[in-house]
Amino acid sequence: MPFETDVLHLPRLSRRTVLGGAAAMLAGTGLRTPAFAQSGEVTALMVNAMLGPTLKPIAEQQSKVKISEGAFMSGTDTVSRLTAPGGARYDLMNSSFAFSRPVVMGAKAGQERVQPIDLSLIPNMKNINAPSKAGIGERDGKVYMVPHSWGFDSILYNRAVVPDDDPYTQSWSLLFEDKYAGRIGWWDVAHQMLMAAGLYLGHTEPEKMDRNQLNDVAKFLISKKKNVRTFYSTFAQGSNLLANGEIDVCYGIAPMRNELQKRGYNITGAWPKEGVLSLINASYIPKDCKNVEGAHAVINAMIGEAYSRALTEGCGYLSATTFGDENMTPDQRKRYGYGLFDGSVKHYQLEFPTNMNMWIETWSRVKSAA
Repeated sequence: MPFETDVLHLPRLSRRTVLGGAAAMLAGTGLRTPAFAQSGEVTALMVNAMLGPTLKPIAEQQSKVKISEGAFMSGTDTVSRLTAPGGARYDLMNSSFAFSRPVVMGAKAGQERVQPIDLSLIPNMKNINAPSKAGIGERDGKVYMVPHSWGFDSILYNRAVVPDDDPYTQSWSLLFEDKYAGRIGWWDVAHQMLMAAGLYLGHTEPEKMDRNQLNDVAKFLISKKKNVRTFYSTFAQGSNLLANGEIDVCYGIAPMRNELQKRGYNITGAWPKEGVLSLINASYIPKDCKNVEGAHAVINAMIGEAYSRALTEGCGYLSATTFGDENMTPDQRKRYGYGLFDGSVKHYQLEFPTNMNMWIETWSRVKSAA
């Protein structure tokens, strides 16, 4: 049943308002600000919701390490930082496994841009559930990437404007077609937007689209650009646009939906017949990590029981461990999207494109078109 609140008249979301209730929420978890028995700090770059107000204290308490976050932009930005001159400058990084693996691990042994993970320091690896083992980055008996969670991208929409039974909510068409012209927001990221459009246009393996196919996708997107109110570059921007009623439809990720719903906004996500775009989030340690022990401790904490049980409610991601949905009702599993694991939710994994440079060039043409 839709919420009674009119989302068009609620105040702007900001980082301050999002974090404003953190102290009260921490009190509810029974956690105290951790006293760091291990000295030092871990600098981390990951989707910031993974270290939200209810989750970061658990990760810090369990790891006994202070975590300092960078501002996450996208998986593309994260792997670019990994390859930047001078090193990644983070102790711990996390991004989509399928998209990041070719860059993180390189084409062959010896070309890894990260260091091997010492599994003796990750006893919680035993908690990884069967579907998530596909997100373990392994080569020659060494592990370089550890699965953390599953995400999925879809279309978010304002239920006060877009009825749940509108046929457009059953397809990626909601993001592209004319019905809600002027009320649509696109995420300014080549990978996800071209994948969604390719999937909608019938490409069974959109990551393998050749030049001609990408040109067709570009023509389609340019023809639909007239329907777009704005592009957003960060998740916070997208959430604000929906909350303020500046748009009613946008490309969105599970943490955006989770945050808005928890704050009482009448926003939900579509389950397109072509499939949501899924991803396994994986953690890895750059070669220039300054706190290797601490980075291991944080990885271990984030696949531990306490963090895993709090993850989905805390940020909307699905835990990669056996604890994530252990105590959930069938309705909760369905609402959060745990059907990805048993096939009841159709999904397509965000694979790394065959030619990423060609994708970036294609998206640039879409953005610059009049």
